[in-house]
Amino acid sequence: MMKSVQQDRQGIVLLSILWVMVGLSVLALTLAATVRTEAMLARASGDAEKASFYARGVLEAVLYQIAFSDPDPQKQGDLFPYDGGMNHYRMSNDQMVCHVAIKDEAGKLDLNAAEEETLGRLLQILRVSPPKADAIAKMIVDWRKPVVASGSSVGRPRPFRFVEELLRIPGVNREMLYGQPRWQRDGKIIYRRGLMDFLTVYSGTDKINPNYAEPEVLAALPGISWAAAQSLVEARKGGMLDTTYLSSWASGEALPFLTTKPSKTFSLVATAWLNGSSSRRSLKVVARNVRQSKWGHQRLIWYDEYWPSPAVRRFSRESSLKRSVTRIHRIWDTWTS
Repeated sequence: MMKSVQQDRQGIVLLSILWVMVGLSVLALTLAATVRTEAMLARASGDAEKASFYARGVLEAVLYQIAFSDPDPQKQGDLFPYDGGMNHYRMSNDQMVCHVAIKDEAGKLDLNAAEEETLGRLLQILRVSPPKADAIAKMIVDWRKPVVASGSSVGRPRPFRFVEELLRIPGVNREMLYGQPRWQRDGKIIYRRGLMDFLTVYSGTDKINPNYAEPEVLAALPGISWAAAQSLVEARKGGMLDTTYLSSWASGEALPFLTTKPSKTFSLVATAWLNGSSSRRSLKVVARNVRQSKWGHQRLIWYDEYWPSPAVRRFSRESSLKRSVTRIHRIWDTWTS
């Protein structure tokens, strides 16, 4: 009897030890997973910071090369090739890759110059109901009207300083301004773009440069349908369009709102990443050529965090693919030499 009790006690002790070992193993595995996750997060954060500084450096280089451009138009064109409604600049080394998309701000509707009907059409293209779109467009134009100070007969203009000021207009929310994701029935997520992608406050003109304009902007202009805007976007795949083409393509109603003359204000979106890393950082700057400045330009606004448009992201992915193909060719050449 005593021997049986002793064996039972030994069995209980053994089971207790086994359970303690299991608990310690689970604790060790949890700790290892936590450490691994923290290490991955730290590495991703470090990669993102490196990419951010690399993108900033490339932006500085591009701003200099635009401000002090090569007198030979052919060389300047080769440095910033045009494709897909924007100019491009690519820089890479063994560790980093950076793509810069350059767009003329005249490719967007200027909040301080666009007509009320044009703004209303843009809002409707972005799926705002017609009554609401017309009301918002009217309030935008009313906002721009001069404010007469008390005791004075001279009006003081009240222009928009930033596109983000649209949030002060009743009816404009963050989703309308910045866009929002949408879930389709098949489970895929699409990103509905917002007003920030199509509006500016820096061009200072109601004329649009169709070489840099999105189809939504073109279709908002008088006399241009959505099908016509899409046909123009398709036509510029062969290169930048000139005045002769626009004269034959656009209606007389639309021609006064179109120009192929470059403006002095442009935006740059730089996307950089490390080879072998999924972390990417995008920065944006809007600058204006100012010959009187020793820097050759004036920076109007700088975004340290920016989510680029689908077209810019597509070209960034293509830059990554080209970089990978170049590395493969280089390795193959090394092996076969």
